[in-house]
Amino acid sequence: MWSRRECLALLCASAAGAACRPSVIEAAGQPPAEPPPTIKVPPVSYTCTMHAEVVDDKPGACPICSMTLVPIRLALVWSCSVHTEVTKPAAGACPICRRDLIRVTKAVSFTCRVHPKVDVIDPGNCPICKRVLVMKYSVRPHGDHNPKHGGSFLMASNNWHLEVTHPADGIFRLYIYDAYSKPFSPPGLTARIVEANTTRGNDRRVPVAVPFTPVKGGGYLQARLPGLSTPANIGVKVRFEAGDDEYPCDFLFYDYSIEPRPH
Repeated sequence: MWSRRECLALLCASAAGAACRPSVIEAAGQPPAEPPPTIKVPPVSYTCTMHAEVVDDKPGACPICSMTLVPIRLALVWSCSVHTEVTKPAAGACPICRRDLIRVTKAVSFTCRVHPKVDVIDPGNCPICKRVLVMKYSVRPHGDHNPKHGGSFLMASNNWHLEVTHPADGIFRLYIYDAYSKPFSPPGLTARIVEANTTRGNDRRVPVAVPFTPVKGGGYLQARLPGLSTPANIGVKVRFEAGDDEYPCDFLFYDYSIEPRPH
């Protein structure tokens, strides 16, 4: 049978132990993980790490290189053709340059404000600090097929992009973009107009030989066909790098190209 003194000693020891024992939160030294907010996220698709133009709604292999497709979330958003970091859910103007936003496809993932190396496709908490992850948008290859200068925009077989504009009577301009639709100029780039309708309203093209030449400080190549106005129908051949075959493409302009401008 316990004595009064023994009972009091046992109660005191238990109380002291409870007072000294840290809680789970105190032991971790950080606040408890917050539940992730309700976020409408795009569905999971599957893409090839080598061929970003390949997108499927189910796992499998890339039809081009047979690599295993990886999961990705894609969203159609509004962005600026110059300031690609701008992402908006609706049409409007770029907050930096006031250009009209264009629709592009960006990859959606989730990252930590403190640990930016965390980059996952599902919402949740940071595995390092337990903060709620925030959504981010990333420019992806071939996510933007919009003309930058009001012309005709297409993707070539080497996954680069080109745009031809017809801004005025007899003037044609050629712009080249990389897989991320960023302007660049390959060292061996050459281009020429090989066919054109030579009179207004005549759809029949005839052979011509008009080279595109670089315009200093313009960021484009230009060719002149005096007297050719809209509608203009031209055939162009582009050699992107020395030793490559020429890439043929056709362009039809019913109206003059209008350069997007800040407003």
